[in-house]
Amino acid sequence: MKIYLIRHGVAREPASADFEADNQQPLTAEGRDAITRIAHALRKLDVRPDLILSSPYVRAEQTAAILAKEFDLQKRLVLLELLAPEGKAEEIISMIVEKALVDELFIVGHLPCLALLASFLAASNFDLAINLKKGGVCCLLADNLRLEPHVALEWLLTPKILLKA
Repeated sequence: MKIYLIRHGVAREPASADFEADNQQPLTAEGRDAITRIAHALRKLDVRPDLILSSPYVRAEQTAAILAKEFDLQKRLVLLELLAPEGKAEEIISMIVEKALVDELFIVGHLPCLALLASFLAASNFDLAINLKKGGVCCLLADNLRLEPHVALEWLLTPKILLKA
């Protein structure tokens, strides 16, 4: 199983104290454009997701929707609260094993959740520092998550590299 951890694109920053809640921050126009181009780059890399799981936060949901359109997976996009920024790696892994075992899986979310998930899967602890930039993608390869929640880190690409593809 290949698991692609994808951090949402660049979102609008809070302009003032009365700005909408963190979970309502949308992608900027530049963020939408970059994610569209990153989705094209992933297709060129022969990435073929079967399912997209996403945080319900607006910026992640918009990122996931762009990816879903590129890969024709609009009906295979699932929003999950456990992928919010403070999501727990163990709960996410349990959910994948119970409901989302596919050949290739996109997980769209935030820091620190995605970095902690990658750290736990790759190193069995939360001390491995994974720097996943906005729009960055981390590819993990799992032999059998049911038997052992450990993976190999296949690659980690920054948006800057993906946008050159």
